[in-house]
Order: sequence, then C-alpha cells, then structure tokens
Amino acid sequence: MEQLVQEIFQCPKCKKIIKGRIKEIEKKKEVAIGKIQEGDYFHNNASLNKKYEICEKGITISKSPNRWVAALLCHSSYLSSSKYIRLSWWKKEINTHAGFFKITESAVLNNLIKTLEKINYSFDEYWGNFKGFEKKKKETKEKAIQNKRLKILKYRILEKKICPNCNKKLKFTKRKTHYECEHCGEIIILESHNEPIFNIDPKDLPLEFSTNFPINFYLPIAGITIKWLMGEWKSVVVIYSNDNPNRKWLRFYSWERNLQQLLKYGYYEAGDGGQLSWTTKKGTGSPNINDKSEVPILIDALKKLQKEIGWAK
Repeated sequence: MEQLVQEIFQCPKCKKIIKGRIKEIEKKKEVAIGKIQEGDYFHNNASLNKKYEICEKGITISKSPNRWVAALLCHSSYLSSSKYIRLSWWKKEINTHAGFFKITESAVLNNLIKTLEKINYSFDEYWGNFKGFEKKKKETKEKAIQNKRLKILKYRILEKKICPNCNKKLKFTKRKTHYECEHCGEIIILESHNEPIFNIDPKDLPLEFSTNFPINFYLPIAGITIKWLMGEWKSVVVIYSNDNPNRKWLRFYSWERNLQQLLKYGYYEAGDGGQLSWTTKKGTGSPNINDKSEVPILIDALKKLQKEIGWAK
C-alpha cells in the first residue's frame, strides 16, 4: 500500500483508496489468504456458534475491514461424523453473518469445483466477454450416457410405473398428483403436463451453462446447477443489476420448495408457468463474489478442504 496522506493509503495495482491506521493496514497484510487455519481462529474472530456447528479448519479467501469470505470444514455439534463444507461471508468490523453456502455431499463439492473452473475460464476479469454459449460441440460419450439414463428413468416412471430408486412398482395416489413407492418411500411428483419430478443424482447433472433460474431482483447472465432435488436446488450464477447492467458479480444460490401442501392436500402454490414455486432458502444471506480474482483462490481452497474431509478421488 502506498501512503498518500496521513491514514490514507492507495493500492498500486487497483488504485483503490483505503482509510485506516498503519497498524490496521499491516494487520490486514498478515491475514493468511489461501492457507489452512485451525477452526478456533474462525470461532474466535467470526460469528460461528459452537452450539450448532464446530469448525475444524478453514481457509480465508479474502478479508477486509468490512468483509470476510472463507471456506470452512465443519461438523455438527451433535454428531462429529456429520461433516460438510461451508462457504461463509461476514460483514462489518464485528464480522456478523452475511451469507453462507453449504455442501454436504462429495459429488456436489466436485460439481462446485468443476463449475467454478468453467466460470473462471468463461468470463473476463470484469465478468464480461462470456464465451460459454458458443456453438455446441458434438455430445461426448459421457453426456450421451447421462441423457439416455434420464430419458429411460422418465419412461420407466410414466409408462412402466417403476421406482427409479429400488426398481419396484410405484403406487399412484388417489389425488393423482404423485407416485409413492411402498418399498423404499421414494416420491415422484407430477408437475404440469404430467412431467415427473424426481431427484437427480449430482453425478448425472450436465454442468452446462443456462439462464433458467428462479432469481428475483437481478438478471442472470449464465449459471450452472450443481445440485437438483425435488425440494432443493443449488446453482452458481453470474448476475447483473437491471438498474446498472455494468454491475456484475457471482452469486451462490440455494432454493427450496415446500412439497408438504401437495402431498397432504393434492394442490400447490404455482409459480411461473404453473410450476411448483421455488423460494430462496432462509438464512443464506448474500453469498456474493464481486472480484473475479477471488475465484482461483476459492477453487484452490475447496480442493484442499476436499482432501481434508476425505472426499478427494
């Protein structure tokens, strides 16, 4: 940092001007960006409640006086074997909760890493010059198998009434809104035009760019779905503000939908196109990355934690 006048500093790279004392600027330099730190460091300096979760290890992605982003390896305070990866955002000098993105499955974490790598390659440093919707290449053998598998599952559900989970016979409910499997408890919901909704294995997701997301207030440029279940949807999307199209950033979305009304009463609250409506998961806050230079740091951090948690291949 270059000192302009007393307590005013400027970054020689991005020209950002920062106000603060010399000790505060030096303290900021000492933050271990991209390095694994013990969980107590995050418990002592951020709003993590040991009553609900225990942070074992964590890696800081970026930190400033008013914003802190980190990737954490945590487990439930009630069950130490219930481990997961949590991306956390804190704000203000007291580091209060600003957002989070939780990953509980190894396949979803693997999808997240691949997605961030694709996004990092497909956008420039200002989230522009998107090159993800170029002419489609020939379908790879892996994607062809995935697409064929999904088509077979839909056919078996609609035509043969076969459970996609245990391959037993499905039972059609009296209200004709969904199928139930009496053997494994699997539920298949029928949406508009008798389109079956069922959980998709994260390994079968194509990880391709799309713009079809239930986003409010902002507009999507492109994003990728990393998890899709009947009641849960996770995606990473580059968005922009309608009021200021030049303002673009990356956001981690978690949506959910309440299926209890449909299963109990036979009807549901419809969203766009008469489909079951999705709502943003409560408490997720604003999990945003504004500076694209943080993406490679996050990718590297997730790979390190992937090894630490034992999910690496």
